Amino acid sequence: MNRQLRRRFCRGVSQALAEPVAWNQAPATVTTLQNGVRIATRESFSEMASLGIFVNAGTRDETKETAGAAHLLEHLAFSGTEKRSQAQLEMEVESVGGLLSMTAGREQSSYKMSLPAADLAQGVDILSDIVTLMPVGNLDRYQESILRKIEETEKPNKQVLDDRLHMCAFRDSALGFSSVGPFDGVESLTPEHVANFVSTNYTGSNMVLAAVGPMKHEAVVDLAAAVLGSVPASMPLSGWQKPYFCGAELIYRNDEMGPTAYISAGWEGVPWKSPDAVTFMVMQAIMGSYKKGEGLVPGTISGNRIINAVANKMNVGCADEFEAFNLFYKDTGMFGFHIACDEVAVEHAVGELMFGANMLSFSVTDEEVERGKRELKNKLFGTSGSGFDQCDELGRQILAYGRFVSPAEMILRIEAVDAEEVKRVAWKYLNDNEIAVTALGPLHGMPQYYVLRQMTNATRY
Repeated sequence: MNRQLRRRFCRGVSQALAEPVAWNQAPATVTTLQNGVRIATRESFSEMASLGIFVNAGTRDETKETAGAAHLLEHLAFSGTEKRSQAQLEMEVESVGGLLSMTAGREQSSYKMSLPAADLAQGVDILSDIVTLMPVGNLDRYQESILRKIEETEKPNKQVLDDRLHMCAFRDSALGFSSVGPFDGVESLTPEHVANFVSTNYTGSNMVLAAVGPMKHEAVVDLAAAVLGSVPASMPLSGWQKPYFCGAELIYRNDEMGPTAYISAGWEGVPWKSPDAVTFMVMQAIMGSYKKGEGLVPGTISGNRIINAVANKMNVGCADEFEAFNLFYKDTGMFGFHIACDEVAVEHAVGELMFGANMLSFSVTDEEVERGKRELKNKLFGTSGSGFDQCDELGRQILAYGRFVSPAEMILRIEAVDAEEVKRVAWKYLNDNEIAVTALGPLHGMPQYYVLRQMTNATRY
């Protein structure tokens, strides 16, 4: 078989294997309404149905005048609508044994519900009621209690660091706006500000209705057309620019908050649709995560070079925990790590993680890549696979990719990554590139920024 024919044959086999049916999995069916709203369904044999309305709107769609609006919507969502009061909404959900939740992120917001399949029509009506008749008028009544709740809620240090890292790296764009608070000027937001945010972003092509369960796609489309067909179509975006990644540091030194220091560092990554996105996912798995005293294999004998070095540093270890992270957005991304370590080990912990990230460009082995691929597949497909999780994955993928990426296709894409590909991608995006750093706590051992910037390169001396 000649090379050209072999290449065409292999491509045909790969395309066939990427089809969900080849792996005995239900495919996703997608229909687009006239106003741009997309309806995506996957049929299952469960007695419960999971559905959600996913909106391509979040913190980065705010302006300086509406900063904090996405977070306020998270509190206002279930406060009652023009059609249902808060008590009626709660009673209706409880009467069908349903579970209702809402999350607001930097780029996407979701309104999800799990309920018996027989009550699917009622679930679609409830979710559409919340999204299309957003109760922004309740802001005046609940604003004081919402602001008090935002102020009193204690956020995990890792979540705060992630928020501050975005503020540091994307300081010149809305992607750097806070998603956990405090929100500058949130107390001055009016229902008109929030209503303007909703009318601008909660539009046709920004919405996806996803459903997983024992249902027919045509029935869900008919239900969605009746309640979401009136959603206004999206207007063309003008003046949209990719956010600029700024290499800088944002340090919050506080020697009185205890002996533990918290550090985050990040490089500019790639967007959802980048050809290098799957390689970044493998790189995150190669670096891995570690928590002292936990896990099946002790860190001191781990096959992960970074975990082994951190756990054995100075014979006692230099970090209580660390975790590599990888974030995708529509036009950019961020790759990096979080560390929690003792104040006397800050320099050692940062040095080991920086060295480990740098070595992805030079000395990653086939064994490390295979281990990373196994751990990535276990993370993606080793969960319970509940309908709620499947619905969440379906909705977010339709927003991010414009289509559903089946587990079969994702596994084939992961298997295509090898050590040379990891080195190529790490060299392109991580080696000798700008880095954003933020830290909190007793940081008297924190390396200066120019030293951290130098650590992105393999300096030989």
